[in-house]
Amino acid sequence: MLIKCIFKITYISSMFREKHIITFIILVAISFSLSAKVIHIEYYPNGEKKIELIKLKKGIVQVNAYYNTGQLKEKGYSKNGMFQGKWIRYNENGIEIATAFYHNDVKIGSWNHYDQWSQNTYKVYYNNGLPASFKQYGPDGNLIASGERLN
Repeated sequence: MLIKCIFKITYISSMFREKHIITFIILVAISFSLSAKVIHIEYYPNGEKKIELIKLKKGIVQVNAYYNTGQLKEKGYSKNGMFQGKWIRYNENGIEIATAFYHNDVKIGSWNHYDQWSQNTYKVYYNNGLPASFKQYGPDGNLIASGERLN
């Protein structure tokens, strides 16, 4: 009888935890959907999205730009009308071809560009909005060229 009673308590306890986990997941999903709000959309003449602005938390706006086929072209963020954080550009096939970083509209850090025709990768390093140096890598990953900004 004691074993049967312990089993029932354990079973009820596990059901209670499971319900709490499911409730928590649903609440998180709802809060995310409520915090993200589309505030502007522009369309191409063919009806596909051209630009989409989504308001996120703390005044951050996600900017999505699209090709006229509907494929995502560029994704980034802005705050107070200025570029912020990581921006990613894609080619028409959805392959990432560039990454960039901004802080208050100023280019910072490493910007990476992929040339799909030559298959070379270019890295440009920015300091206070100005290009400080660059590196060019071949398709095999070997360094081809590099240089630094002369003042």
